Amino acid sequence: MERRAKPRSTTLVVVIIGLVITGAMTFATWSVHDSNEKRLLNQRTREAAAVLTAALPSIQTPLGSAAVLAEATDGNDAQSFQQLMDPLVRNHQPFVTASIWALVSGHYRPILTAGTTSKMESRGQSMIDAFFQRSTQTATLGVFPLLHGKDPRLGYSYTVVGAPVRYIAYAESAIPADRKEVVAKDSPFTGLDNAIYLGKREVPAALIAATTRALPLKGRRAKASVAFGDTSLMIVASPTTELGGSLLADLPWIVALVGLVGTASGAVLVDRLLRRRTHAEDLAARNAVLLAEQRSVAQTLQHSLLPDRLPHIPGFVIGGRYHAGAEGVDIGGDWYDVVAQDDGRFLIVVGDVSGRGLPAATVMASLRFAIRAFASQGDSPAVILTKLNSLADFDGDGRFATVLCAAFEMGTGEITVANAGHPPPIVVEGGQARFLDTTVGTPVGVVAEPHYSSVTMTLGRQATFLAFTDGLFERQGETIQVGMERLRRSSADAPGTLEETLDVIIEKQGVHRVKDDTAILGVQWLT
Repeated sequence: MERRAKPRSTTLVVVIIGLVITGAMTFATWSVHDSNEKRLLNQRTREAAAVLTAALPSIQTPLGSAAVLAEATDGNDAQSFQQLMDPLVRNHQPFVTASIWALVSGHYRPILTAGTTSKMESRGQSMIDAFFQRSTQTATLGVFPLLHGKDPRLGYSYTVVGAPVRYIAYAESAIPADRKEVVAKDSPFTGLDNAIYLGKREVPAALIAATTRALPLKGRRAKASVAFGDTSLMIVASPTTELGGSLLADLPWIVALVGLVGTASGAVLVDRLLRRRTHAEDLAARNAVLLAEQRSVAQTLQHSLLPDRLPHIPGFVIGGRYHAGAEGVDIGGDWYDVVAQDDGRFLIVVGDVSGRGLPAATVMASLRFAIRAFASQGDSPAVILTKLNSLADFDGDGRFATVLCAAFEMGTGEITVANAGHPPPIVVEGGQARFLDTTVGTPVGVVAEPHYSSVTMTLGRQATFLAFTDGLFERQGETIQVGMERLRRSSADAPGTLEETLDVIIEKQGVHRVKDDTAILGVQWLT
């Protein structure tokens, strides 16, 4: 019996050690799986929340345009308002109704309407007045919940930056009555049950959309909030599948079973665990790529804020280029535009709003449409810049914009240029390139009452006029003078056609490799 004791003791020790090792490995794999699931859920929830912010410019930009139009036309141009908003309300994308409101006899009332009757009008007058009064005191998109009843909606208001505010652009988006959200297969919401709430409280009255009726969501869940106008959107998400893969979920059980075989089998399983962990990290990397793809919506938005095609001007060739910075995907504030006027002239504009992101893009859109409104009234470049500065406040955050305006006489080739702190344009004639000596005024939004003056010159036959933003010549570690001289030589060496000239300049300046956004607009007189 004594001889058997040692083998039995050794066996017991081996069993105990094996059980301890197996138990430790089982707990470790479960802990890795649990931690990985939490991390992936938080990451996916943040990605889904980031996607929600892409909806804000599609709401704010047209409302900003409508507000600028109303201020520029004193709220009397119903036809232009209908032309602007009808495409946005015809198919209820993104609005079912849009209107301009003004203070009438002490109360806010709609004076222009496109689409159906707004649900706001059914609210009490005191509530209406309070909402629009608040809207006049901020440059942020106002959001008003109209979620009750069989026709739930979200109301949005926006005003032109600056004071005094006379008109408020307002619109409403429809929300499904059952709040049911359908998730596409390639959506960042795939694999998640989610509920989206207006504000920061998870209450039924604030629910906008959800993928399930079983609310509030139970089990493992995560929350993320993003700014949405003057309020916020909160998304609550819960996984419907194992985000790290089914094998990683089953791995603790596999380790527990196979670990009993012995130390060797345990070593194999540990190796497999490490490989599966690498696989989980690959999944996380793919999710990061998905986030980058969703953020590319910002670049698409940037191009949507630029003119999709330039007007045809008899006797002139006009071309433009826009390149986003090589690093980052934030929206920028560079833009160009061409506006045909009725008196035999056309106006070109190139501008650059300081900073990046939605605030810069919002300011850029407001300035662009304001310039179009002023140009339609036949204002000269200097007058346009003066009026533009009177609108500028840019939310008091120190933001400003440099703007170059040039009016072209179609019959004579005469150019009148006004400059608000912008790089001077280049004129290319007879194989020679020179910077046009403009009178540089202060950037828009810097001082309250700036003075802008213009210079006038005549463009020769086959001459080319080039206006651009600083991303075309500014380089890190190099003075501005060196960059501008390189740009001048590139312009002089370019071939004759405008399109070839723009392509050569973009290539020689190495625009594709720089971090800053770049816009360039060229005009060539053919007659």
